[in-house]
Amino acid sequence: MRRPAREAIDRLLHPKSIAVAGSLREARFGGHVTTGNLQRFGFGGRIYPVNPQYREVLGLPVYPRVRDIPEPVDLVVTMAGAAAVPGIIADAVHNGARTAIIISDGFGERSQDGKRLQQEVSRTAAAGGLRLLGPNTIGVANPAIGLITTPYRVTYGRMITGGISLCAQTGLIGPQNMPLEETHYGLSKMCDFGNKCDIDEIDLLEYLADDPDTKVIAMHLEDIRQGQLFLKRAKAAAARKPVIVLKPGRSRESRRAMASHTGSLAGEDQVYDGAFRQAGVIRVDSFRELIDIPKVFASQPLPRGHRLAIVTISGGAGVMGIDVATANGLALARFSPDTLAKLAAISPVLAGNPVDLGPGLPAYQVPGGIASRFPAMIEAVLHDDNVDCLAMACPWGVRGKIAEVFGPMVRRQAKTMAVWVAGPSLTIAEEMNREFESIGLPTYPDGDAAIKALSVAARYSRIRAGLRGTEV
Repeated sequence: MRRPAREAIDRLLHPKSIAVAGSLREARFGGHVTTGNLQRFGFGGRIYPVNPQYREVLGLPVYPRVRDIPEPVDLVVTMAGAAAVPGIIADAVHNGARTAIIISDGFGERSQDGKRLQQEVSRTAAAGGLRLLGPNTIGVANPAIGLITTPYRVTYGRMITGGISLCAQTGLIGPQNMPLEETHYGLSKMCDFGNKCDIDEIDLLEYLADDPDTKVIAMHLEDIRQGQLFLKRAKAAAARKPVIVLKPGRSRESRRAMASHTGSLAGEDQVYDGAFRQAGVIRVDSFRELIDIPKVFASQPLPRGHRLAIVTISGGAGVMGIDVATANGLALARFSPDTLAKLAAISPVLAGNPVDLGPGLPAYQVPGGIASRFPAMIEAVLHDDNVDCLAMACPWGVRGKIAEVFGPMVRRQAKTMAVWVAGPSLTIAEEMNREFESIGLPTYPDGDAAIKALSVAARYSRIRAGLRGTEV
């Protein structure tokens, strides 16, 4: 009898004990790497390496088989060859384990023999009450407890805890592929579904909707096998927090490629579009958007409306920003006379929307630099009752002073902001982005991306109000 999904997902994402079964030799991939990652990221639970050829690894005693571990473990992680997996899963059932992650490939995505092997493993697990994630996955991550199951070495030493939960049918979302520390990306949970022989998007969606540490759910889904149930769960989740989905397969060629990747069979794209809209799911168009757009939900309040203010360092960029805004459902805010007067008092060239810093930058070459003028300028815009959200280009003059200039503003403000940094040095731009992210201001690679993120936030504000039967 299978354990209920909620209990299983809780054990999967909050295990107190983990068995790691697979190669324990030092390499770029395998059980040795997974064990080392768990230790380096500070997992505080018990770790049981499993391999009959070793007695000790990384200071931990090694057990010949999972069934030899002296307690029922919450989670078994195996990256052993596909042929060895049925025996490991049988041992996990004998141990009384709660959940298992099958990192190994060579199952349903590979061949008919692999599909039969996957079915055998699934039957063994189901009969023993063991819930499975995978096969063909890198598993899960939970930065709050130092949980990281990827079999690839992660080269940095810290994951930032935040409000974004990422779920996908690709290892691209894994900590080994994302610069989570350098970008100060606030991750709540991460899960790679793999082939979905058991635990799937519906299980995670239901769990994350109730998870107090998750503010936004972002999913990459190659296929959805129980469409009606997924839409029911998604609609219930979207009434509480944003559900953002990247659904590839817009072309026949990509649908054919998906079938060879995880054994997925995808339906017609237009059907998904309509179903997502009915359920309040926001569909994005690229992996970059799947990663970046959730940041505005994790750290910012929802917009009360769709009126946008733009602060730019170029008039041309401001004009292009207006086009992006109107194409995505935002309207340019009309500043009040009081706001226009405040901006004009700083510099006559600033009195308009978009606020174009470009012509006024030479006037800021005064003691204290632009950082001394910027707070008053931004505060004037944000205090305008006609403004619901702000897309802001940040000049380099505030480099090194971001926490000082914007920190108090972020703590006081209840309006949605998105930021981008422009300039000739990627190194300096990334440094400033990290400063912004560390105080809770989401950053984007350019103005278009920042405005698109704000438009999605405004759209979700309307969606949530509709699902709750309230007004924005």
